[in-house]
Amino acid sequence: MQIKCNKCGYIGERSEFPTGYDFFQIPFVNGCPKNCGNLQSPGDASLRMMPSQEHPFTYLRSKPNGPPIVDVLHDANEAS
Repeated sequence: MQIKCNKCGYIGERSEFPTGYDFFQIPFVNGCPKNCGNLQSPGDASLRMMPSQEHPFTYLRSKPNGPPIVDVLHDANEAS
């Protein structure tokens, strides 16, 4: 699966991006492999499902349409 850095625009495979685990022990991307300064802490990644939360890194996939719970579950499974 490909991931996009939302700071520099780099797109690469998931294996290229350094990862960590958030407070719920779910893997997340914590930095850009191009060293553009786009970093994320486990605390920020733990809040990725909250409404209007910015995502420093995103999976390149389509976003489903549906009720608000669908959006929350989609964001909970985001790269960061």
